[in-house]
Amino acid sequence: MVWAERIERARRWGRTLTEFALVQGLVQLLLALAGLLIVRTMSKHDYAFYAIANSMQVTGNLLADLGIGIGVRSIGGRVWADRERFGQLVATALSLRRRFALISLSVTLPFAAWLLWRNGASWGLTAGLCLTIVAGVIPLLQFTVFNASLQLHAEYRRIQKLSLGSAVLRCALIVGLVITRINALLAALVGVISNWFELIFARRWAREKANPLAQTNAEDRRELMKLSWRWMPNLVFFCFQGQITLLILAFMGMSGGIADITALGRIATLFTIFTVTFSNVLAPRFARCQDPARLPWLYLLLVSGTILVLLPALIFSWFLPGPLLWLLGGKYAGLGHECSLVVLAACISQVGSVMTNLNLSKAWIRIQSVAAIPTVLSAQVLAAFGLNLRQFHDVLIFNIINAAAPILIFLIDAYLGIKKESRSQTACKSVYL
Repeated sequence: MVWAERIERARRWGRTLTEFALVQGLVQLLLALAGLLIVRTMSKHDYAFYAIANSMQVTGNLLADLGIGIGVRSIGGRVWADRERFGQLVATALSLRRRFALISLSVTLPFAAWLLWRNGASWGLTAGLCLTIVAGVIPLLQFTVFNASLQLHAEYRRIQKLSLGSAVLRCALIVGLVITRINALLAALVGVISNWFELIFARRWAREKANPLAQTNAEDRRELMKLSWRWMPNLVFFCFQGQITLLILAFMGMSGGIADITALGRIATLFTIFTVTFSNVLAPRFARCQDPARLPWLYLLLVSGTILVLLPALIFSWFLPGPLLWLLGGKYAGLGHECSLVVLAACISQVGSVMTNLNLSKAWIRIQSVAAIPTVLSAQVLAAFGLNLRQFHDVLIFNIINAAAPILIFLIDAYLGIKKESRSQTACKSVYL
């Protein structure tokens, strides 16, 4: 009977994952088409401006989080079934994110303006792209919280519809711009429109599971702020060290290098099918798991599965980069070896992202909160001394080292977290007996 239930559960999850992955395959195909059209039709110089604005928008959203996302998943994994209680959590998280956004944009916008100016953007274009960063971050402040609600309540079909609708809208707008006129500012505005589209529907659906009139919760606020203070140094550091490659290339005046590495990064979006499926289906399931005995096996299964999924893509990019570079256009045809290095860095980053996602869903950040920054900085300093960062090839090697540096810390945090959960269960049993 137990085995029959396990087999049925495996079949059910297999169907869910397959369906979600197929829809995400179509979504990523549309997004890849839009991205490749941008790469192929823009000049390298203009594409570098677009890449900087896009990157700074992501950074601005992450800085406005400051650990709130950890709390929503961690606390939400306990209270998601209670509409009133979950509504309090959502209201508290949104209140804090709005305040953090002011801090985030006050840091991100000057940095974005400097990067754009350093790479030759006019003052008018710089101002326009900075405004698109603000307009793109504002809807993301709410969307990430509402999307967490959909994930925790296993609203997979709605997540699929939202992703597909946004991808169709983005692709249609980019095709229209390619036919008429496309530049960095117009392409960035497409992202802004897509962000607002996603927010409208995510907010409407999330309110079915979370009372929109609920008041903020003092206990949730204390726990969220506690997590924020613990996670803040690492989040701020990793936001900017995630842009370290762009910073090096900008400082060296290599705007062509920014276009090259960002264009090659489009190839890494092939992994996004797995990424989105993981974050929307598997990670919330891990967050909701309250059985310490199952946690180590789930963690091992998800991390090892990630490696197995990414390995064929890495092998293909290493030995047959030609077809991948053909997608980017003739301007990037000579980057065969560089393609394999960018994909390798993306694969390592993906494994680290999966481990981080799992750890954060349980707030397992004990070692990372104190050791991640020194570890990554040490690796960067050693790499900088051993590499010539004026060479594009060496910058890519630096990028790989940067991605690999914190992996061991993620493993240690997972081990300590699983051990703590096991001790807590044992203690509860002892008290009960």
